[in-house]
Amino acid sequence: MADTFGAALRSWRQARRVSQEQLADRAGISPRHLSFVETGRSQPSREVVLALAGALEVPLRERNLLLTAAGFAAAYQASPLDGAELTHMRRALDHILAQQEPYGAAVLDSRWNLVRLNRGAQRLLACFPPASADGLAAARNLFLGLVHADAFAPYIVNWDEVASSVVMRLHHEIAGRPGDDELPRLLARVLAQPRVPAAWRSPTPGRTAAPFVTIHLRSPALDVHLFTMLASIGTPLDVTAEELHVELYFPADDASDAALRALAD
Repeated sequence: MADTFGAALRSWRQARRVSQEQLADRAGISPRHLSFVETGRSQPSREVVLALAGALEVPLRERNLLLTAAGFAAAYQASPLDGAELTHMRRALDHILAQQEPYGAAVLDSRWNLVRLNRGAQRLLACFPPASADGLAAARNLFLGLVHADAFAPYIVNWDEVASSVVMRLHHEIAGRPGDDELPRLLARVLAQPRVPAAWRSPTPGRTAAPFVTIHLRSPALDVHLFTMLASIGTPLDVTAEELHVELYFPADDASDAALRALAD
């Protein structure tokens, strides 16, 4: 168990680009003890595991995995979104979705699967229907839907810019979450799409996604330019709550604003 935990901890430390000395200082332990933990020569206490995970800003789901690797029980529950434990969070999400009208808003999980849509998002997506059952299934994941030939890709005028940003975002998230097995599978599905260039299959050192990407969507029913903002749950203590975020869609120009408002009439 010590070897397994030590290897996982080292992966997280390297992903965060933190030295042993820096991590030891942040977690309040000695560099010698940290070195022994990483090499499996020392078994950490539960408190030390949590301190190290906190210092590395490890997501709650992966903190549970680190605890298990060290031989301890998980500390954070993953409550069902429709359960009593997350009643207040559901109310907050419903309020955010309603306040965003007539523009779109979507609740997504950490793998970019669509969890909830407000009416604005439903109206928007209805203007860009998937072309097949496979495209409809792909559209349930925002990133896969944006690159899939039978989902939203045919409607995206600036597809190269948007798809490139999606792929770079996934590469970045995978590098920052070494304990996550689902994101690499999602990236593999994204990269398998016909229009994705081979050059995107590996992250480009020093290249980062643009800080602001406007998406131009065009169909016989609607022609709009949109930009998005992401909101997340602050200081959560539940895996489900931490992994949810809200993507808000805004018109990027007056014509798009008028078009979206007309859909709501």
